[in-house]
Amino acid sequence: MNTLDVTALGVGAMIGAGVFVLTGMAVGEAGPALTLAFVLNGAIALIVGACYAELAAMMPKAGGAYIWAQSGLGPFFGFFSGWMSSFAQLIACSLYAAAFGAFAQKLLSDVTGRGFSDLLKVVISVGLLVMLLWVNFRGAGKVGKAEVLITGIKIAILLVVIAFGLHLLFNSSSKMTSFTPFFPHGIGGLMSAMGITFVAFEGYEIIVQTGEEVKRPESTIPRAIFISIVIAVVIYVLVAVVMLGAVKAPEGQTVYGYLGQLKELGLMKAAGQFVPYGEIILLVAGLASTASALNATIYGSSRIVFAMGRAGDLPPLIGRVHRTQKTPHIALAVAGILMIVMTVVLPIKDIAASTNIMFLLVFVMVCTTVIRMRVIWPDRERPFRVPLSPWFPILGILSGLVLSVWLLRVSLIAWLVAFGWLVLGGAVFIY
Repeated sequence: MNTLDVTALGVGAMIGAGVFVLTGMAVGEAGPALTLAFVLNGAIALIVGACYAELAAMMPKAGGAYIWAQSGLGPFFGFFSGWMSSFAQLIACSLYAAAFGAFAQKLLSDVTGRGFSDLLKVVISVGLLVMLLWVNFRGAGKVGKAEVLITGIKIAILLVVIAFGLHLLFNSSSKMTSFTPFFPHGIGGLMSAMGITFVAFEGYEIIVQTGEEVKRPESTIPRAIFISIVIAVVIYVLVAVVMLGAVKAPEGQTVYGYLGQLKELGLMKAAGQFVPYGEIILLVAGLASTASALNATIYGSSRIVFAMGRAGDLPPLIGRVHRTQKTPHIALAVAGILMIVMTVVLPIKDIAASTNIMFLLVFVMVCTTVIRMRVIWPDRERPFRVPLSPWFPILGILSGLVLSVWLLRVSLIAWLVAFGWLVLGGAVFIY
């Protein structure tokens, strides 16, 4: 894959469920402060992304954080880094698949005027999973090209919606009404929104998994990480501004309260107010967005599972590569089964919170590994170096710990799921 392919993987994962599924939920938590939540999450993502870039440029291997933590922190932390990272991406896949099914069900209802049962939503979600698992089985080049196409479609649609919204906002006589009070639920609301939406910026975790399948990884991977984060932050902030500034709430309701009640359909309903056929257009964009995020995340999760099998931390059978397709087919099959089970069983909000907890803990390990590597391998060639080390990595560690603990307020179920996975990981490691 080249820089465009890899950047599309990152952007595809970032501008996925976060903007289409979680924005409505998050604006209900933070109100207008959602714009600040996206900026702060983007700043944290740049810090953690810089840590990923340093390690990926130095050790471009499939497995990413798993490989680095083994080298820098030892086998125990290495195993748990891979164990948590793979689970985070598996749950993220479930989130994207479940969201795709919800959007498809809503689009069919709008077009036909009929109601459909939730069984159809599940069937569509699982069907998409199976199809994209097949695409990933066919090879990394196919994944990259598919991602460029799907990501291009959804960004074009989002830019059209943003343009309509900004035009309406700038021509409104009361353009600032929806942005006051800025912190309707205080700092706690801001923190909850950051915790819910942090998964939106995890695309660089997938970018680093391309280390063995990308041209010139020492320069391509850092470049793709920073380009994708900047694109995602700009689009997220603009979408939040448009949602809050261009939408009219029913009588007696605030805009953020109204959007929060709509949950994963918040952005679609909002666009329906100021874009011709906006709800249907956004549903189509949501389908493209969640499909591209799912495609990218299937790629990333299967590479971590494959790396753990190849290293012997999981059964060696999982580390096999297909003779003709040159893809980790057993790892894809194992990951696919787990994704399907979680898609059917877990509700969307708890899926998102579980994903965030796992990613945040992995990011803490990656930032710690950067500090440790500077001590044990001071002379190792580093094509990219984190600026202001160790202060930037320490800031990343503190941010990850604070947000992960704060998610206890958002979803206790998510922490129970995360704790259960860690206990199971301990058993596997001992065995």
